[in-house]
Amino acid sequence: MLKAMRVLSFAPRGRRLIRHYALKANIPFHSRQSSAAIPINMDPLASINPYVSLKEGPRLGNVYEKLPSGSTRFLRYKGRQQASSTSESLLVFEFETHVVVDMRSKYSALSYTWGHPVLEKFEDELSHAVICSGRRMPIGLNLNDAFQHMYVESDIAPPLLWVDALCINQRDLVERAEQVALMTSIYSNAANVIVWLGKDDRDAQEAHALLSEYTPALREIALDIFSRNPSGGIRAGMVNLYDDANLHDKYHLAPKTINTWKALVRFLSRRWFSRIWIVQEMVFNTSHLICCGPLRFSWPDLDTFVSLVFGAQWHGLNFRGVEQETIKIARVFTFHREIRMSATDSLSTEPRFSLLTNEEKLYDYAQSYLLSSAFLEATDPRDRVFALSAFVNSYATKLGVKPIWLRADYTLQATEVVLRTAQILLWKTRSLDMLSYVSDLSCREQSDLPSWMPHFHVPGAVASVESLLDMHQGRKYHAGSSSSAEPTFSETYLRVDSPGHELESQGYLLDTVDEVVHFDSGLLSILEICLGLPQRGVNGQAPVEVLWRTLIAGRTDTAFPAPEETAADFADFVKAGLIGISMEALSSGEREPLVRLLTVLSEIEARCPHPSIPTVDAFNNTLGSALSDLGGCIEMLTELRANCPYRTMISLTHWGQKGKAVFRSRKGFLGLAPHSTQVGDEVWLLKGANLFYILRDGNAESAGKVLLGEGYVHGFMEGEALRLDGMNYSVVVLR
Repeated sequence: MLKAMRVLSFAPRGRRLIRHYALKANIPFHSRQSSAAIPINMDPLASINPYVSLKEGPRLGNVYEKLPSGSTRFLRYKGRQQASSTSESLLVFEFETHVVVDMRSKYSALSYTWGHPVLEKFEDELSHAVICSGRRMPIGLNLNDAFQHMYVESDIAPPLLWVDALCINQRDLVERAEQVALMTSIYSNAANVIVWLGKDDRDAQEAHALLSEYTPALREIALDIFSRNPSGGIRAGMVNLYDDANLHDKYHLAPKTINTWKALVRFLSRRWFSRIWIVQEMVFNTSHLICCGPLRFSWPDLDTFVSLVFGAQWHGLNFRGVEQETIKIARVFTFHREIRMSATDSLSTEPRFSLLTNEEKLYDYAQSYLLSSAFLEATDPRDRVFALSAFVNSYATKLGVKPIWLRADYTLQATEVVLRTAQILLWKTRSLDMLSYVSDLSCREQSDLPSWMPHFHVPGAVASVESLLDMHQGRKYHAGSSSSAEPTFSETYLRVDSPGHELESQGYLLDTVDEVVHFDSGLLSILEICLGLPQRGVNGQAPVEVLWRTLIAGRTDTAFPAPEETAADFADFVKAGLIGISMEALSSGEREPLVRLLTVLSEIEARCPHPSIPTVDAFNNTLGSALSDLGGCIEMLTELRANCPYRTMISLTHWGQKGKAVFRSRKGFLGLAPHSTQVGDEVWLLKGANLFYILRDGNAESAGKVLLGEGYVHGFMEGEALRLDGMNYSVVVLR
């Protein structure tokens, strides 16, 4: 039996065995809830697929015949036909059915978006049409534009073409699932992939001109840098491609305005780039023809430009209004790059990875992909899992493992798909890292999913969490293991037949939250929390040191634990904040903020003095000097805020959904917790977890605790809790 999938409820044994062997054989299994709510062969999300309603009813006759195993339909171009009732000229195709592997390099595959290529909110009425095997078939705006470009406006005109919207009978759920399983073969066997980004516009034209001029120069710049320092690489801030006149002269580049750079950002934000299906369409076939109207782009050139510019030169530009777009662009190309690297023989060099079996490596990779791809978009939320199948199977072949994975089944609800996927990953990875990606309680959508389940199916939910594990040095935490090189694996049991799908684990209650301070409460509120800490923390550190280390989760971009000299950066951060508070209070004529500031400094000086926090006298002198030279004061503040390393470090811990909160526990521990944490919530160490987790008692009607999210507890992130007197794990249930 599957120990990690042990059923704890009192469901009939026969049903449990059915579920057990269904999972073993990778056969979709329908629970009571789903089978009662959804008729057989009905897609519960049919309304989001425009091509399902298109194929309803008898008007298409028998144009879609049953496909033999391993086969798919292709479109053979036959020319154009004048419509009888209008002046419209329709493209004419004939369906041909072939075994995919027999057609290697004999066809092209189209990669595009079903909706509008640029607009997010666009209702496609399918007002265009083509003729397929004698039948008029409605198609969407973007597909029609792609057809018109390929067969009318350009010389591309592939004689044989594969297009998902037409070559798959979207109404037939069995066929859809079978064709999804064939997708890797369809794209890898194509002669090339024609990418249609949509019609060109002014943004596309400016982007094309900029890329054509700057990409060759970027390669030359990179070669020059590597030739001077082969081991150094290109670091952030090394090259200013935006307004460095000497650089422009040396490499014969014409400077571009900020509007041109923003046009490039808008072009790279076209919806095609962020669609989840295009990853496998690009990875499994390296011959691409990327079209935006008549403009042509090269994927290697785009990747080179984005990797160098976003990684090293982007600092000189002010992208006010499109900041989120620039972050997303960098993520898209980085993700593609990592997926391509995973297809090579290079494997992770983490010490933990070497301890995993090949099967565990497979599911570790699958979980990483699922989490990393959470920012990508899918019309159908179930495709966040189904699109992963190709990479799971490919990596399994490489490792010599037969995978257990959820097959595409469009009769399932999205919540069923993500829940079953989570069950497999928890079972196979023996890791609790997934729990770090649950949304903050205030941001979670209402659903039947348990609190421990990340909402992979909700666009942006997982991507916006910003887990501590994803920060620089974040993988060095090992709160539940004595060593990162010898991790302790989790012991979890899923109550798969319980309506609540509770997760049972072994856990240790470290302490209870006694005070919560949010970052947006201001610097003084954060400093005040020191006053409630013991004179020496668990590792002998003074309260102010415990605070500055906690605010950055104990790490810098290059080291964990953070080096001692980081205290000087914290001092600059505090100095800038205190002067800013004072200047604002003086300009508004309010005395209260100044009185509070001096009170906080006085109490810290009396109870827990530290070089990072100025004394009252020292601050009065600083403020007096600042007021005597306002111009110099403003310049100093600007310099401190622009070049303060600590400001960059601290920003990471309060990014994401509302950011982290700082908490003090009843025993005097300091840490970071989800924004929704309240006094009385509990700080738990689950067996084998790298981080702590914040739990809240459930209501009287339901057993178990609610997972709020991950937590950091200073002084306990390297297995120290395992050495506490009386430390013992007990059963804890997450509902």
